[in-house]
Amino acid sequence: MDVQKLFADRIGGAQFGKVQQTFKFTLINNAKLEFIEKNPTIKVIDMGVGEPEELPTTSIIESLFSAAQVKENRIYPCNGILEFAQAASRYLNRDFNLTVDPKTEVMHCVGTKTALAQIPLAFLNPGETVIATVPGYPVLPKASEWLGARLLSLPLEARHSFLPDLQELEAIIKRERPKILLLNYPNNPTGAVATFEFFARVVELAHTYSFLIVQDAAYADYVFKGAFVSPLHVNGGKDVTLELYSLSKSYNMQGYRLGFVAGGAPLIKAFSLVKDNTDNGQFIAIQKAGIHALDECQGFLKRNREKYQRRLRRVAEILNRAGIEAVESPGTFYLYVKVPSEFRGAEIKTAQQMADVLISRYGLITVPWEEAGPYLRFSMTFEVGTRDFGSENEVFQALESRLVGDLLA
Repeated sequence: MDVQKLFADRIGGAQFGKVQQTFKFTLINNAKLEFIEKNPTIKVIDMGVGEPEELPTTSIIESLFSAAQVKENRIYPCNGILEFAQAASRYLNRDFNLTVDPKTEVMHCVGTKTALAQIPLAFLNPGETVIATVPGYPVLPKASEWLGARLLSLPLEARHSFLPDLQELEAIIKRERPKILLLNYPNNPTGAVATFEFFARVVELAHTYSFLIVQDAAYADYVFKGAFVSPLHVNGGKDVTLELYSLSKSYNMQGYRLGFVAGGAPLIKAFSLVKDNTDNGQFIAIQKAGIHALDECQGFLKRNREKYQRRLRRVAEILNRAGIEAVESPGTFYLYVKVPSEFRGAEIKTAQQMADVLISRYGLITVPWEEAGPYLRFSMTFEVGTRDFGSENEVFQALESRLVGDLLA
């Protein structure tokens, strides 16, 4: 039997596995290994990985351990325990002044990545249109494409503060009549933060043209200038919005795979139906740890905020001194930096080219983005307290001596 005939067209069909693709993060890792081989005594500064570098607070770990020993917590949790939905509701009300009914307007998820893949199953038919901002997280667009949807990319540009231009967006919506509009604010990778006025207009358009707003709020806790704003703050926003929240970035719980979706009751009911048929819910002990995090760990979250903001400010200062123009991000723990056209006497045309220069010459890992012009993302989740770098200041000193002093030239 020719096994190639078994593969679905959506993943390549008969050509699956025959066309070799080198993905961005594979290129980054290969370049890192090559640098280490050539420079075994030089410590790599890794600002590529976009996930928290520390453990959750001890009390979260202890909460998980304690709950894992309770026999009743072993069962399939399916669509979650009410206590977690109640904790999510309390968190939204306390931190963001949002009111949701924990019984009908909140649903836990096995990480927001899974939820983003499940949502299209509840709302999309073949041939319908999804608008997604780029650069961005590709999970919902890819899942939508696999369902036979049409994808339209909406570039995020500095001239509009990395928000979709509302006039352009309205024109596209009128012409294309989308079923889903995917947004992500605070935005990965740009660090942009949305305004109430922006969401008010988007909610108005959703009501007028009948589409669903999917707003990925994984970085809601990391707004450094102003306050976090949600479509759910807008009158009528709950009727047309599913908003996703994650415990990964805020409480260093990324491997726990726990988040939740909030929105209008009919929308949550549709999501819940798909979820109930595609997963068995997250382990109850993890949900119990999540309850503890949401209710009791505001101090831990505050320290995380202060750490990332401190790092954003210092790294931006160093990059500017090195001739790489950087603006401190208003949100997330990323710096999104436009690639200079010239660096150290060399012409730079692409983000990948600049990323290659930084790793090969300076031992600095970044993530290149090309979707809306050549940019680099610097993540502030670099590790300290290791044999490589014992403190933040050691990282800052190494970065400055390399980029400003051209140490490895």
